[in-house]
Amino acid sequence: MNRLAILLFILTCSACSAAPNYRNVSTITQSDKPVIASLADELRQEHEAGTFDGVILVAEGDTVLYQSAFGYADREGSVKNSAVTIFDMGSIAKTFTAAAVLQLVNNERLQLSDTIGDFYPTAPEDVKPITIMQLLGHSSGLDNFHNDSDFELMDKAQAERRILAMPLIAKPGEKIAYSNAGYTLLAAIVEKVSEQPFRDYVHDNLLSPLQLSNTGFYQDQRVLVNNIARGYGGTDSGASTFEKGLTWALVGAGGMVTSIDDLAIWSAALKNGTIFPAESSNLVFKEANERWLLGSLAQVEINGEAIIQMGGSTDYGYTALIQFVPSRNLLIALLLNAHDDKYKNATHHRLSRNHILPILQIKSENNRSR
Repeated sequence: MNRLAILLFILTCSACSAAPNYRNVSTITQSDKPVIASLADELRQEHEAGTFDGVILVAEGDTVLYQSAFGYADREGSVKNSAVTIFDMGSIAKTFTAAAVLQLVNNERLQLSDTIGDFYPTAPEDVKPITIMQLLGHSSGLDNFHNDSDFELMDKAQAERRILAMPLIAKPGEKIAYSNAGYTLLAAIVEKVSEQPFRDYVHDNLLSPLQLSNTGFYQDQRVLVNNIARGYGGTDSGASTFEKGLTWALVGAGGMVTSIDDLAIWSAALKNGTIFPAESSNLVFKEANERWLLGSLAQVEINGEAIIQMGGSTDYGYTALIQFVPSRNLLIALLLNAHDDKYKNATHHRLSRNHILPILQIKSENNRSR
């Protein structure tokens, strides 16, 4: 080996040894069940391989079986992820929009059969018949996006004009097609009915009663900015969506942040219907159609088991997921702020489907067969 080759080899080795190691696992809660030990080992391996950073929680009923933080909230500042770290929740924000709508329905200020024409008399004739129920269940016929990016500057009036002017991709109720635009329109309707800004309604009627102090909208001054996780993956790695601010390109469909404990409390509130008065029916879990529940929760089957879930992904590496497993009273919650090329912006779904659920399902089957 000549001198130049030796020098290059030494420089390469030096660079490799100097590269920062952003791997860290901080166990918050772990039961002594063997299945949880297997799960913890599997997730540690995936984290060490670079698949994800973030915080994961598994609960059975009211009991947390497993909660662990992986990697860093801020790599440059050497801040590790923890139970108080706050992440972008992506489209899980739609569950708050749906809950706001369903509260108004429960209070008889709105009906699921109300139409866009009731609130927008000048809307195009083919758009007017779309009902609140169809908006909630992604069967309105509205296309997915009314925006070019999540951060496009847009006020409510501009968003309403764009959404109402979009050509329908199907007649109302004819086809199930995911629509961010539909949820932005629902947020605008919440403002019309409640006569207060959407964000204020959500804070006053959902966040505050449940004491979700680590949950809010982008640039919400009530949220501790020092606890915001930066994103690592996708574009502009190391930035955060929270600092970008929220426009009506995203209101109603996303633009919210939360911590893992807040997300668990919110998930329990959705499941138990505690956002409604006592003795009221839980509209969140009422079917909108064969795919969606009214609370913006999807009904799917994974490995032969019924799962109710909502997930989301945003720029910079953020992905998030809540999953209910009704047959075993389980909640799985993920708030992630980094991913690599293995699963990319589907990391939340693939991590659960390929690494979490198989362990929980197989071990549970083994226990039942004994």
